[in-house]
Amino acid sequence: MDMKRRDFLKMTAALAAAGVSPSLLAAGKEQFTIYGAPAMPSVTIAVAALQGKLAKQADVSLKIWRSPDQLRAGVASGQFKVMMSPSNVGVNLRNQGQKVGMVNILTNGITQLMCKGSTIASPQDLVGKKILVPFKNDMPDIVLQALLKKLKIDAHKVGITYTATPPEAVGLFLSKDYHAAILPEPMASASMLKGKTMGINVVRGFDLVKAWGQAFDTKLLIPMAGIIANEEYFHAHKAQFDIFHQDLKNALNWILANRQSAAKIGKNYLPAPEPALVMGLDGARLTVTKGSEVKNEILKFYEILMQFNPKLLGGKLPDNGFFLA
Repeated sequence: MDMKRRDFLKMTAALAAAGVSPSLLAAGKEQFTIYGAPAMPSVTIAVAALQGKLAKQADVSLKIWRSPDQLRAGVASGQFKVMMSPSNVGVNLRNQGQKVGMVNILTNGITQLMCKGSTIASPQDLVGKKILVPFKNDMPDIVLQALLKKLKIDAHKVGITYTATPPEAVGLFLSKDYHAAILPEPMASASMLKGKTMGINVVRGFDLVKAWGQAFDTKLLIPMAGIIANEEYFHAHKAQFDIFHQDLKNALNWILANRQSAAKIGKNYLPAPEPALVMGLDGARLTVTKGSEVKNEILKFYEILMQFNPKLLGGKLPDNGFFLA
C-alpha cells in the first residue's frame, strides 16, 4: 500500500470516528445553484452543470421553477440568486427594487403555435379560434397580445383560455375542443407526439418569431429568456460567471451534436419524453449570448412592450446597470 492511499484511509477512518461522512468533503465546495425555467434552455444549463469546468470548483446544480410567480417569489425572498427568466421579468423585478440584472439570452424564440386538425397559417386566421395560452401576462401571452394589437386584430375575437402551466395546456388542448395552443419547447413537440398516440393530428401553425419580425420590422428573433442574477452575487462571483458562460456555450455545441444524449439529461428536469426533447431542439432557437452583445435587440423588444403594456416592465425601460455581462 503506498503512503498516499494509507494516509487517505487513515483520514477516512478518523472522519468516520468523528461522525463525519467522507461524502461531505465534496459538500465543501461553494454552492452555485441555477433556478431554471420548465423549458428547453434548461437543458443547456443542465449539460453545463454536469460537464462544465465550473463544476470542478463549485457545486453546480439546476433546480426548475414551476411558474413565473414562483420565480418572482424566489427572487423577492432572496433564495434565488441565479435564475433563468423571461426577459421582461428581470426588468420588472429591477424596477420594483430587486437588485437583479441580465447575464445572457438563452433562446431567441421558444414558443410555438400548435394546431389541431388543420394549420393556422397567419395571425389573421386566429380570429374565431379557441386558443390555450399558459402563463397569463407572461411571455407566451405577451407575444400573442402585442402581435394582435400591432396587426390591429381584435383580441376579443380570439377565444383565449389561460392555463397555469404548459403541461396543463397540452392536456386541455388534446382532450377538449381547442383549435390551437401556444407552447414553449419541448411541450410543443410533446403535444405532437402525444397527439399521435391519441389519433389527433397536431401540426405547427405560423411561425410566431417570423410573424413578430415582419410586424415590428425587427430581426427574426425574440429575446425571450435568459439568465438573470442578483447584482451583488454576480459581482462577487464574476470569475465563476465567466467560466459558466463558456460552459454554456460548450454545452450548446455538445447538445446539437449529441441530441439523444442531451435528451436523456433533459428528461431529468423537464416534463417531456426524450423524443419530444430531441424534436424540440429544432424549434427552440437556443443560443448562448451575453446580454450586452444583443443589447440593441433586447431594448427594441422592451420598447415594443412599453408601447403595448408598460406594466410588463414595471413602468420603464431598464437603467444601464441592468446588463451585467
